[in-house]
Amino acid sequence: MKMKTTTIIYMADDVRPKGGIADRFRAIITLYKISKDCGFQFKINYTQPFDLSDFLLPNIVDWKISEKEISQIKNNSRSVSIFNFGGCIYAPSLYSDVSIQSTSGDLQKDVPIIKEAAKNNDYILFYTNAYFYGDNYSTLFNELFVLTPILQSAVDLHRKNMNDNYLSATFRFQQLLGDFDEHDDGFLTLPEELQEPFLQKNIKHLINIHKRNKKEKILLCSDSEKFRNAAAKYDFVYTIDGKRQHLNIPKMDKKYALISFVDYFLISYSKKSFLVVDEIKGEKEKYEMYRSGFPLWASRQRNVKFVIKDYRASSIKITIKNVIPRWIKHTRFFMALTKKWVKIKQQLKSLF
Repeated sequence: MKMKTTTIIYMADDVRPKGGIADRFRAIITLYKISKDCGFQFKINYTQPFDLSDFLLPNIVDWKISEKEISQIKNNSRSVSIFNFGGCIYAPSLYSDVSIQSTSGDLQKDVPIIKEAAKNNDYILFYTNAYFYGDNYSTLFNELFVLTPILQSAVDLHRKNMNDNYLSATFRFQQLLGDFDEHDDGFLTLPEELQEPFLQKNIKHLINIHKRNKKEKILLCSDSEKFRNAAAKYDFVYTIDGKRQHLNIPKMDKKYALISFVDYFLISYSKKSFLVVDEIKGEKEKYEMYRSGFPLWASRQRNVKFVIKDYRASSIKITIKNVIPRWIKHTRFFMALTKKWVKIKQQLKSLF
């Protein structure tokens, strides 16, 4: 008799917060890796806020599963919700189907728990944005996915327009400039009198990247239409027209989702990927840009060099704290070397 094999299913079929494109991809790759390591089958049920197969298709692994199949297996499955937002690991109690408690938030460390759950369940349904650890992200991703013709043609077109010789720079303002909807509470918008100065401050950061890399165009990826329009007047900047939307918006328009996927995969073909993060102080608040994982995980698609330009005061302090001891150490070394050389010169003089 053939033994049953447990199937792990990544779930994105309801309104639970699952993060953006990068959050979802890293969760998918994490669960796929666990499935491979444990000998489980792996499927993806990604229908919200769009169907993943509109943009990506199975490559080596057939990960597709229908809504009908999902409805048939729910009586013989165990559902798990584990999320990591803002460094906080939690299994939301408002979801009554939570039945496995992560001990660490790192699903790879919780493999024994998953194996135990698999003994009594043919299917484990995961709602998660679990963080990926390891250096084979690109290989695993390519085992799962190929781009659909519509996405591939859009990526090819923009690469051709930039002569396939470009850098990428990502600026994630969230709602700071008042022209992007995070579709969630708690996100700050800059007072109007601070928006233009902050925008121009980041234009200068973009120009500084260009000054050090004058041979390549810069693909500008940003959630702010105001910033993209302001930067587009520079001939070294390449932007893709169209509104950006967050994936947390239910039933988002596919044309906006396509733009986000094009940005993501274009970053993966860039010569080098930059993420710029800065802040500005108001009268009562400090306003910070988001240190997005979007360009990081896009860079890992093809192991592109990823550089963070963090201009926040907290980051600069840390940098100074790290640099000064090294400077002192090297200064002492050269002082000792100089003293030694002076001593050798004196000994040489005494010989002649």
